[in-house]
Amino acid sequence: MNGGYESRPSPVSGFGLFATLTFEAGQRIAPYLGRPVYAPSRARGAPVFDLEIRPGLWLDGSGGDNPARWANHSCRPNAVLVWHDETREAWLTAARRVEAGEEITFDYGFNLAEAMAHPCHCGSPDCVGRIVAAPLRAALRRHLRPQGSRRD
Repeated sequence: MNGGYESRPSPVSGFGLFATLTFEAGQRIAPYLGRPVYAPSRARGAPVFDLEIRPGLWLDGSGGDNPARWANHSCRPNAVLVWHDETREAWLTAARRVEAGEEITFDYGFNLAEAMAHPCHCGSPDCVGRIVAAPLRAALRRHLRPQGSRRD
């Protein structure tokens, strides 16, 4: 345990990051640590720990010193990942009150192409079944809808 969080098996996927303390909205939870890289290091079938800071610049968060790497995606996340240009740090920050024992999740923000390769198991009522950025979920839902269910 470290800093108000711990990693352990998750009902969402693999390991997850869980609060051991209560965090208030806006409070920093855990840093997302990694070395800057200019291309993501996504090996097929391997866990994704890369974080895009801006186009063409990523953080490789696969190192053992990165506690936030275990935070899973959710379509109804309780945290956001915030990049601070002035300190060159990324932090998981509570989007709302996060109770002790609750799994800490954030929106991975994948685009439509990435979403097709990454199923979502978050279990939220509005989950589209793929890890995709919130603004793209409606478009993906329309795309995945069976042909016979269209209303004209």
